[in-house]
Amino acid sequence: MRVVTLFLAVFAVPLFAGSFTLLSDTLDLGVGTYRSVKFRITPQMADSTCISGNFFTEPTPTKLEFILITELDYRSGWERRGNIDTLGVVYAENGQFYMDIPDFGDFVLIVSNRGNTVPVTLQADLSVSYKGSGVQYDSLPFGMTLLMSVLAIGVVLAAVLITVKKMSSSKT
Repeated sequence: MRVVTLFLAVFAVPLFAGSFTLLSDTLDLGVGTYRSVKFRITPQMADSTCISGNFFTEPTPTKLEFILITELDYRSGWERRGNIDTLGVVYAENGQFYMDIPDFGDFVLIVSNRGNTVPVTLQADLSVSYKGSGVQYDSLPFGMTLLMSVLAIGVVLAAVLITVKKMSSSKT
């Protein structure tokens, strides 16, 4: 089993163009409590985006609930008890973790200990991976360069016109 996991990890990693750490920590979850992790996926990261990694719980075996929702749903629904549209739910024990992220935007991953009768300690190392470039194009530097060039050309033209006018008026 370990050989298969290692084989998949070695060949799956080059497929992804980038990744960032989502959660690399130890969390204590009381009975019926949760922790949330907020993160953002830009449009350039939205190609084949997923959360993957490993996690371990104590006491063993304890299933935890991982819920993916948008930040808007988290603020309006989870905190205020309104309607929530879940994008993904995983119930899992120790081991590998995988969850697809459907699109770009602001998301919240909720790690919940509801349904268990004992407090749980979670040790997780989760990352967000994607195939996209992850580089966000910013048109502001180009726009500022263009604006400064136009202003410089205008100043030079104004200086030339003023000089030409003064030279022509001094000859007469």
